[in-house]
Amino acid sequence: MNYVKKPFLLFGLIALLTGACTKDEQNVAPTDDNEAITTATLTLTNKATPTDIVTATIENLNTTADFSKATLNLKVNTTYTGLVTLLNKTKTPTLDATQEIREKLNEHLFVYTPTPATLLTVTLTDRDTNPAPGPYPVGLTTEIKTGAAGSGKLKVVLRHQPTVKNGTATPGSSDLDTDFTVVVK
Repeated sequence: MNYVKKPFLLFGLIALLTGACTKDEQNVAPTDDNEAITTATLTLTNKATPTDIVTATIENLNTTADFSKATLNLKVNTTYTGLVTLLNKTKTPTLDATQEIREKLNEHLFVYTPTPATLLTVTLTDRDTNPAPGPYPVGLTTEIKTGAAGSGKLKVVLRHQPTVKNGTATPGSSDLDTDFTVVVK
């Protein structure tokens, strides 16, 4: 009887170890994680005077953000074309998160919210390739129109919306949520 139990015990142990090895070797489906962003830059070009370029950058978004270069000094009643650039400087070499977003336009939406609302208007000028009822706006490129003199903030939020993008900011999660100071004079 002892001889009968040993093979079953040995067989059970081998099955357990084989199952564990097989489990470790399984291909796990990648997750659709949010973009890692450490640096956000807004570049605005005056449409009437293309040599008039305004740039604002926020560094260290993953730790203690550095807002020392984050002010947009804009002219009253002026239209600018805008471009947002995002980097992940925790990678070597630095990863261009903007390029990753371009490759996944159908999963991303930038939301620009000025405070006060009368400070400026932002129109998203690029579109994704989602089928009807899309395409939907993306927001890597914009048109920004200033009003009267004043100051405030421009909140920039990048919504990560894989499989749920519908043209609104509600679904998904945020890859970026930060404020740029705006001075219109």
